[in-house]
Amino acid sequence: MRYALCVVGLLLGLDAAAPAQASSCSLAAGTTSTINFGTVNPLLPADTFADSNTVVVSCNFTALALGARLCFNMGVGNTSPSAGARAMGAASFRMNYNLYTDAARTQIWGAATAGQPTSQTLTGPLLGGGNVSTTFRFYGKLPGGQSTVPTVGNANTVYSETYATTGRLDVLFGLLSGLSNCPLAAPTQRITIPLVVRTTVQKNCTINATDMAFPPRGVLSAAVTANSQITVRCTNANAFSLALNGGSVAGNVLARKMKHTTAADTVSYQLYQDAAYGTVWGDASGGAPRAGVGTGANQTFTVYGRVPAQTTPRPGTYRDVVTATITF
Repeated sequence: MRYALCVVGLLLGLDAAAPAQASSCSLAAGTTSTINFGTVNPLLPADTFADSNTVVVSCNFTALALGARLCFNMGVGNTSPSAGARAMGAASFRMNYNLYTDAARTQIWGAATAGQPTSQTLTGPLLGGGNVSTTFRFYGKLPGGQSTVPTVGNANTVYSETYATTGRLDVLFGLLSGLSNCPLAAPTQRITIPLVVRTTVQKNCTINATDMAFPPRGVLSAAVTANSQITVRCTNANAFSLALNGGSVAGNVLARKMKHTTAADTVSYQLYQDAAYGTVWGDASGGAPRAGVGTGANQTFTVYGRVPAQTTPRPGTYRDVVTATITF
């Protein structure tokens, strides 16, 4: 009877034994899920970088697996034509960028190759198994001077790209001496590396103007004319309005005046948008501002000045300072 009980107890003990677990890897805390280049002015030539990006991997080894090959792959996102020409999108518009495996940003991250850093080897603990971690670092670059990149709806515009399933980590477990190199034809495990890349394209404008100099006259018995130029550069597809105020002397768009540099005498004049002197170039207080749409390139507008015939004041130099304001 004792012998029978002993046999039953042994059988029950064997039946309750836990099954062996396979080695596996997972993405760990610190893995970058979003790269944000921030707000970018596409009119500027400087590049923008995003370099603090990591894929942190933790692998749990059983006693039977002595090593693992890790292959880090990044394919094509939802708005890029290829890994070599990555681009974020806003509707049908695109803005170039890329991801790199080196700090010098010369090696584009695409399919894993047999060399570092896209191919890494992990050695498991010699006895009893356990966890081993590694970190893969990658770098982002958004080239400057992409002046044809537009905004949408006259507003700062978010451009983005999503890698839902095309970023992946392939893992092969086995003896170190028998591990195949990247790329892996039959990985033990495949892990998705989800990633979103984004930036905000800023609407912006620059403005420059040349002085207007009327030719000297002894008497103002006939109209005198002169021209100057205002050059603006605005983000592509962004609307703008260019206004000229009433000047520092009269402060009145419809009754502009220049003043003698040392006396109180003034000379009346006017500024126009057209060579026919038909549309006064002004602002909300009078006349009309000039409207336009940015192209990303310089746009030059001529200001047409005219001093009408009038009573001639004392000789001397007459000046006014007009402020040009661009609204976008």
